[in-house]
Amino acid sequence: MNMTHTWARENFARLETLYHAANGYLGVRAAPEEGAAAGVDSIRGTYINAFYEVKDVRYGEKLYGFPETQQVMVNLPDAQTIRFTAADMAFSMFAPEVTERRQTLDMENGLLRRTCRWQTKHGTLRVAVTRMVSFVQKGLFLLRYRVVSEDFSGAISLSAILNADVRNHAAAGDPRVAAEPHRCLAVREVGLEGGQAYALAETLRSGLSVACRVAYQCSLQPDFTKTQTATTACFSGALNPGESVELVQYAYYADSRRVHSPAMAARDGLAQCQTMGAEALQAAQTAYLRDFWHHARVTIDGDTRLQQAMDFNLYELLQSTGEDGVSNVAAKGLSGEGYEGHTFWDSEIYVAPFFLWTNPEKVRQMLLYRYQTLPRARENARLLGIAQGALYPWRTINGDECSAYFPAGSAQYHIDGDIAYAFLQYWDATGDVTFMAEYGAAVLVETARMWLQLGHMEADGFRIDCVTGPDEYTCLVNNNFYTNATAQHNLRGAVRVVNALAVQGKDVLLRRDTGLTDAELIAFAQAADRMYFPVDSALGISPQDDSFLLKQRLDLAAIPKERFPLLLHYHPLYLYRYQVCKQADTVLAHLLFPGTADVDTVRRSYAYYQQVTTHDSSLSRCVFAMMAARLHMPAEALQLFQETVALDVDDAHGNTRDGLHTANMGGAYLTILRGFAGIMLDGNGLSIAPMLPPGWQGYGFPLHYRGAQLHCQVSAQGIWVRHLAGETVTMDILGQPVLLHAGETYRTGLDT
Repeated sequence: MNMTHTWARENFARLETLYHAANGYLGVRAAPEEGAAAGVDSIRGTYINAFYEVKDVRYGEKLYGFPETQQVMVNLPDAQTIRFTAADMAFSMFAPEVTERRQTLDMENGLLRRTCRWQTKHGTLRVAVTRMVSFVQKGLFLLRYRVVSEDFSGAISLSAILNADVRNHAAAGDPRVAAEPHRCLAVREVGLEGGQAYALAETLRSGLSVACRVAYQCSLQPDFTKTQTATTACFSGALNPGESVELVQYAYYADSRRVHSPAMAARDGLAQCQTMGAEALQAAQTAYLRDFWHHARVTIDGDTRLQQAMDFNLYELLQSTGEDGVSNVAAKGLSGEGYEGHTFWDSEIYVAPFFLWTNPEKVRQMLLYRYQTLPRARENARLLGIAQGALYPWRTINGDECSAYFPAGSAQYHIDGDIAYAFLQYWDATGDVTFMAEYGAAVLVETARMWLQLGHMEADGFRIDCVTGPDEYTCLVNNNFYTNATAQHNLRGAVRVVNALAVQGKDVLLRRDTGLTDAELIAFAQAADRMYFPVDSALGISPQDDSFLLKQRLDLAAIPKERFPLLLHYHPLYLYRYQVCKQADTVLAHLLFPGTADVDTVRRSYAYYQQVTTHDSSLSRCVFAMMAARLHMPAEALQLFQETVALDVDDAHGNTRDGLHTANMGGAYLTILRGFAGIMLDGNGLSIAPMLPPGWQGYGFPLHYRGAQLHCQVSAQGIWVRHLAGETVTMDILGQPVLLHAGETYRTGLDT
């Protein structure tokens, strides 16, 4: 379960992203310990999920309600620098004398390993580096730097540097990255104490503080020095042929969003890690991942390359997602500064389902983040002229809107429906009454209220005007199909959950805290039942909105390949006036809400939108892959899946250097479950209708559902659903209701 690359100077920052180490709380990019050589593309970064600075949003012309500030993820004090010299020569892995350079991501043990061979004038040395960000000790970044002499004789030194003087990365001209570098941290104190180094820093405006404390273990004696912003621990000695030396560095981070005193938390956490020791910490990492893969791994029989890519996608979802209620998952996870660490609707639609089926408690924590920011969502609604309910921001860290471009940002009201969708999926998959009574129902009610304020009832139904759907190349339209579908689902879901709680007498606190009335529930149901959806009888498809089909189609074939993605080469107003899609929009609505159209309409719509969609968004191909599988087009579905699962490994969008496309990785997982396996979950329960992609011998995946641990296996010989442990459950398999008890296996033929 490994991924290996040889080091290359070209686009090295892409490898720093792919091989980063993270645990959902802390992330460290795989920058070279010794620093990058001149001309090498490198982005050095260490991040804590949802630890942010506030910066001003600059406008040439600012109107009422535009965000005045935004939050940005902060590049933290750097503890990954180790300078190595041998016989007064500085080591660089980019030097021509360095050969056999390899780096391996060990996803079974949660380690990054780098190895190389350095041929110096005084003999040959081997350098082996192991990195680990611990899933067990969340604040720990462990670095082991080992040097082995083959035939080298001479003096060596290893200098470990803790540098608190850091800045955030920037890329002018790319709206997906900050436009200019900026300093987020003020260094409060750098020091040495008891053989340990530490740095304390505070954000300049948001008032958050972070501590990093570092301890060292080495057979050589250290010499410590410090400046106002950095410390250095230098370990000097000599090596002879056959000898080796290893520097083990424990760096522990803590922040004020989680603990009262980051300095004390870093000191205590570091002490626990030292007591355990590096070997025990690595063993605990292996045990953690053994359990993760047991509950999460998707197996693909007959395609080794796809299996490796799938493993990588799922491992990165684990590395990216917070589980403390303070954080969620950023668009780039903890792998880079693209989108400045913001959480989008991607979190609920593409990432949450992976944990829903593999670790429901983690989804619970993701949803708690949305509940915790509900007060800010209410404030955001008022700012946008919505008198009741809550409107979640399009992109955020702390719950405030970070989008300065409202047509393709704040106008995406569908985010309320996306968040409601995740709460309802959690409810249907777990039946967690307590969670819904205490947290989930309030979110459903407040988001449902927003739709009543945003929309209006007309003779032809409940209409929602001036919104933007997922397709950001079509903005500020009336009755976006996807938006109306999420609104309908949200409204009906609020009624369904409140009624279920009322049956058990658990709606009292909800009604008291939100002021919910029976009249509102009736209004929710009426708006949902009369929701307006645009139709086109001539084409027999679902129009993306009221005006989409009236626009001139953009000739995509006439646009040179280097002009994609279009958002980097064409003014938004140019794109808005054409019939062109950045990503799946109506197709996604048909996928998530199958009741919105019959299968013939869905099939024709799929074919139509394939012609006008650029897939400039990383969220697009996976949706088309899922729908192609649903429509029994296995070859097309497989091709789209292959492009989805390899998007970052192949750097298909050319910006993996700035961070992974985390939601796309969730989309790869969903293509297996929602697409090939045909899994659907709603108020009626769980159903599965698998197909076998061409060329595959089979595939399998675990499922957690209603307290049961299941495993599904699909091959040409049939379908096996094994009930491994837990509660008795009923699920629909190829249209047949099946009751499963612990220890039982249900087998049936594959529906061809």
